[in-house]
Amino acid sequence: MSVVRGRRAVRRSGLLGAAVAMLLLLGCPASLDRGPSEEPEGWVRIGASEVAVEIADTPAKQQRGLGYRDSLAWDTGMYFPYPRAVIPSFWMRGMRFSIDIVWIRDGRIVDVHDNVPFEPGGNGPTVRPREAADAVLEVPSGYRRASGWRIGDRVRFERTAVTS
Repeated sequence: MSVVRGRRAVRRSGLLGAAVAMLLLLGCPASLDRGPSEEPEGWVRIGASEVAVEIADTPAKQQRGLGYRDSLAWDTGMYFPYPRAVIPSFWMRGMRFSIDIVWIRDGRIVDVHDNVPFEPGGNGPTVRPREAADAVLEVPSGYRRASGWRIGDRVRFERTAVTS
């Protein structure tokens, strides 16, 4: 009898895990600072994945980044364009969740940092790419691997709205 209970417990935990995975695949509630009916500021396409992005194209937006938000929907991100290739430093000030950071130059992924942790009340780690980047994409932790993105993959960015 305890074996049957054990199997049921395993089956239930397996079903729970599958349900959680489905919720992640279907997306979490959107948390970018825009309403659900608003268009994203842009799109980033890598392979078969398409990510709706908010664009951090001013020093103030870049400094704030995704700080002081509670989450980021599964298929959304923040895109940081730069006028020329640089080696930027990113920190996790004000972050309340972990993210993946994808470093881009000339339309290709040049480096990645997976599952960059946040530190409640602190700045967390400072991360830099191994080589210069002219854009950076932040997505929810685990999204890069789940999407199969690799160094060298082609990245297409399209701005859909005029930002200030």
